[in-house]
Amino acid sequence: MPKSGWWTTRPDTNRDPALDNPKPVPSIDPMYPTILNIGGIQIYSYGLMLFISFLLGIFIVERRARRFGVDSKTITDLALWILLAVVVGSRLFYVAFHWPEFKDDLIGIVAFWRGGLAGLMFYGGFLGALIAGLIFVRVRKLPVLKLLDAAAPAIVLGEGFTRIGCFLNGCCFGRPTDSPLGLVFPANSPAGATFLDRVTGVVPAIHPTQLYSALAGFILFGIALLLERRRLRDGVLFAVILILYSLFRFGIDFVRHYDDAANFWGNQVVALGLTAIGIVLLVLFQRRRSGVARSRG
Repeated sequence: MPKSGWWTTRPDTNRDPALDNPKPVPSIDPMYPTILNIGGIQIYSYGLMLFISFLLGIFIVERRARRFGVDSKTITDLALWILLAVVVGSRLFYVAFHWPEFKDDLIGIVAFWRGGLAGLMFYGGFLGALIAGLIFVRVRKLPVLKLLDAAAPAIVLGEGFTRIGCFLNGCCFGRPTDSPLGLVFPANSPAGATFLDRVTGVVPAIHPTQLYSALAGFILFGIALLLERRRLRDGVLFAVILILYSLFRFGIDFVRHYDDAANFWGNQVVALGLTAIGIVLLVLFQRRRSGVARSRG
C-alpha cells in the first residue's frame, strides 16, 4: 500500500486496480512546454519567462543603481555573471534534491536541450546569484548594501514571472484541495498524472502553487517600492524582502506537492535559515551609524 500523508505522490486506495479495469496512465508531458515554434526552433515557456525576468531585472537594477553612481556597463557585466550563477546554482540544487533522477544519467544534469530550462530551484539560483554578486562587487569595490537594495525589487519581480513559467510547464504544483482556488490540471501533465485516480480516470483539483508564488512575487515587488520611500538605512530593504519571501516560501510549501519528505524538509530548513539570516542582517543594518536614516518630522 502506498504511504499516506501530506507528501504522498498519489491518492491512497485499498482497491485492487486490476479488478476495477483501471484507466491507462497517459504519457506525461508539460502543459505548454513551448510558446513558439519558429522554423523548427522551439521557444520553451519556462525559459522565456526566465529570460523576461532577467531582462526586467537588468533594466530595474540599472535605473536604480544610477542613484548610487554605478554606470550601466558595470551592471550589465554584473548581470552576465549573475545569470550564469543563477542557472548553475539552481540546477545544482535541483540535482542535489533529485539525485535518483540523475544518478544513472549524468549527462542529464547539463542536458537542457531535452526540456528547456525546466529542472531549476529558486533557492539554488538565489544563493548562486548572491555569492557571484558579492564577489563581483567586492572585486570592483562597489557599494554592496546599496546594490543589494537596488536588486531586491528585481529579484521578487523575477520570481513572479518565473513562476508563471512553472505554471505553463506544469511543474512546482500543489496538493489536492477542495478550495475554490483549486485548479484541475490535464491528466497528461506532471500534476495531473501525479494525482490521477486510475480507477475513475478523474484528476482532482489541486493548489496552483505556481500562481500563488507568482502573485506573491508581484506583491513583494510593490511592497519593496513602497518601503524604499521611507528612506531606510542601506541594506534594510534587502533584509526585509529576504525575510518576507522566506516566510512566504515556508508557508506555501505546506500546500505544495513534494515527491518525498526529504525535499519538503530540505526546503523548509533553507527557508527558516534565510529568514534567520534576514533578521540578523536587519538588526545589524538598522544599528549601522552610516547610511541614510529615515527622515524625522
